[in-house]
Amino acid sequence: MEHKANQLAPRIKRKTLQMRSLCFLCALLICVNAKGDQSAVVSVYHHVSNSTPPSTSLSPEAFRAHLSFLAENDFTVLPVTEIISELNRGGELPSKSVAITFDDGYESIYSTAFPLLREFGFPFSVFVSTGPIDRQQAGYMTWEQLSMLRDAGVIIGNHGTEHRSMLGQSRDQARADILDAQSRITAELGPQPHLFAYPYGEYSNESKEIIAELGFIGFAQTSGAIGPTTDQTALPRFPLAGLYAGLEGAALKYSTLAFDAEMTVPESAETRLSAPTATIRFGAGAYSRARLSCFDEGEPMTIAWENTDEGSEQAVITTTHRERGRRWNYVCTAPHRDQDRYFWFSQPWFDSSKSL
Repeated sequence: MEHKANQLAPRIKRKTLQMRSLCFLCALLICVNAKGDQSAVVSVYHHVSNSTPPSTSLSPEAFRAHLSFLAENDFTVLPVTEIISELNRGGELPSKSVAITFDDGYESIYSTAFPLLREFGFPFSVFVSTGPIDRQQAGYMTWEQLSMLRDAGVIIGNHGTEHRSMLGQSRDQARADILDAQSRITAELGPQPHLFAYPYGEYSNESKEIIAELGFIGFAQTSGAIGPTTDQTALPRFPLAGLYAGLEGAALKYSTLAFDAEMTVPESAETRLSAPTATIRFGAGAYSRARLSCFDEGEPMTIAWENTDEGSEQAVITTTHRERGRRWNYVCTAPHRDQDRYFWFSQPWFDSSKSL
């Protein structure tokens, strides 16, 4: 796959303008949920630097290695808006489709990541917290830098005003925070697609309702690929920094496929339990039930299978009690029958009684 540096600006600017059409705005409404064997992976980065917090950073060399892997292994990097539109209208996606995103709006995105992405000709999106940018806080991009990204076709998404967790806000506060941040983005950069990344990746059923009511697409920080049936109020994104910055892990995750899966019991990802039991509905796919495994912090979980009235199968997955922080995930995977790739689904849990 060849990528020319001078192709980035016109290529992704053209795609961004297309996504701002009325057809795209209509497609963003979560009313079309076409089924199909289609998947895409969305990654999330924060800092690309050797001098920022290790847990949310990867080095420029590691980031280049990720991009080189995508370029050399027949991946198609698309604007995230294009992936969503294609999934919603039942269109065709290349078999290895990827979208690259960044959260927060740190300066290294502009100074380090942008030149590398331009070199490879890859489009990307940035979710910004508007408060630090308005205050010209050290370590963040400026509105002028963001306008230069916008002019190159980069999509600028919403990450709230002050990076406050949605779990600590009332319904009115959460709505106001989202709308205030979008107003600032529009004032500085003009209209942008209504995309919202949850601060800390945390969300509740109520916050997902708010996202839907306001006409936004929501993005979490939960591992897994996205497909036609994935909940568009909390789309998963693979974090690829810190412990997860290595190329071997990134290569595996960029290659994953979406299950047709959802948690049916309990109804919310919020919990005070250290080992909640979950019932996950798994739809048909190119995988064997016998080879599906679920993990809790790397440890195998117990799976009991049940049939649903709708003809799907659901797994009741259980684990042992253990010490937890504020956020954790159960991960279920299964190898594709014919490809050297894995289906991947994760169920997040949030215990807001624990500190951030």
